[in-house]
Amino acid sequence: MMKKLQDMVLLYAEDELITQMLYKQQFANHFKTIYTANDGQQALGLYYKIKPDVVILDINMPLIDGLQVCKKIRENDHYTKIILLTSRVDKQTLLDAVELGLTSYLDKPATKERIIEALNKLLDYHKSGDTLVWREGSQEYRWYCSKRELFVEQEGIHLTKNEKALLELLITTKHKNLNYQQISDALYSPETDKVLSDAAIKTLMCGLRSKLPENTIKNEYGLGYFFDREVIKN
Repeated sequence: MMKKLQDMVLLYAEDELITQMLYKQQFANHFKTIYTANDGQQALGLYYKIKPDVVILDINMPLIDGLQVCKKIRENDHYTKIILLTSRVDKQTLLDAVELGLTSYLDKPATKERIIEALNKLLDYHKSGDTLVWREGSQEYRWYCSKRELFVEQEGIHLTKNEKALLELLITTKHKNLNYQQISDALYSPETDKVLSDAAIKTLMCGLRSKLPENTIKNEYGLGYFFDREVIKN
């Protein structure tokens, strides 16, 4: 079963505290858990810790603005849904936002109806892109994002928790090299406060590779690992 909004975790960043309170009341009717941040730097820190399903950002925030937060998130994550809130509507901002793969874009102040419309769009987007597919010869591999399960044809492939997280990271950053530090940061668990060493990542990578066809994951010396398959959303 695919996630519903009520099962998702939201990270909402807004530096105007009254606005933050009002919008949070609206979002509380739709999400399981809401984390709030008062500036872009705090938002990034929370993003890395909680790995939310959805991020809603005000574009104008102190320390790091909303677009820069988006860019940081998109360096290693092309799956988390992002909605940008802005009172500054100009052509270049819109172009920059589109290139960052935003799910939606809202002008402030946003009405209750516009917020609901954006959330519905987010849910539709989540459903349409819940499955990532690639082919190996005559076989079809399917990665179910919300369930974090991998199938080849009708047969499930058993993956450990860390193997699932690593595969998801590689798939969503396909054809982009990931070094040990980037992988360690992405797989960091705040619950255990455990940081993966380079040796642990090598072992984890070896285990994941053994469960996939040869050369699905490649390694370029000095640059890092990358997922070498064309993936489509289904």
